Amino acid sequence: MNRCILFFVKYPEPGQVKTRLAESATAEAARDLYKAFVEEELAVLEGMEGIDVMVCYAPETHGREIAEWLGGGRRYLSQKGMDLGRRMENGFREAFFMFYDEVVLVGSDIPELSADVIRQAFAGLSTGKAVLGPARDGGYYLIGFPRGSFIPEVFADMVWSTEKVFENTMERLTSSGMDVEILPALADMDTLDDVRDMVARGALQGSRTLELARKMVGEG
Repeated sequence: MNRCILFFVKYPEPGQVKTRLAESATAEAARDLYKAFVEEELAVLEGMEGIDVMVCYAPETHGREIAEWLGGGRRYLSQKGMDLGRRMENGFREAFFMFYDEVVLVGSDIPELSADVIRQAFAGLSTGKAVLGPARDGGYYLIGFPRGSFIPEVFADMVWSTEKVFENTMERLTSSGMDVEILPALADMDTLDDVRDMVARGALQGSRTLELARKMVGEG
């Protein structure tokens, strides 16, 4: 079974990543925390046996800089499209064109994403279901499809970054007749309150992410 994870990342330019978080901290602190998210989440994903990882980067013009940051020996794919929905749709299309049978797409600001959740996602795909991981802000952090059951309509004309994204996506999936495996809810890190909550939970002990998060909220 050919399995693939599409890992969506942005080049960590201060003021261009985690902009809402930067409003309460600094652009440089938000950038540094985002870099820790990416690096440590990528290590989790690449530790999954028998699953290929493709780093899908934006903007398209920063492929060299992304590779210099994350290193060689990885598969890189530029995000293509005018909005997030089109970029995600095109990522799936390219992965299926490469003859992957099961494809999962994940965001890069989910520091508590674990190998267990990824395994649960692929277990759902193996039964022919779509998989969806709800984020606690109403969006989703993961979406996946098996070959032959891809539904690109879930990405079309979506109003992103709202509390209705998960709900609207579920409606589109179920109305198409698709069974859906819903994964555990996880928090993405968009605001200082999100970071405070993560620190308060004591998550990610010993990680660079937690170290930087503590500094950001004044506990480091």
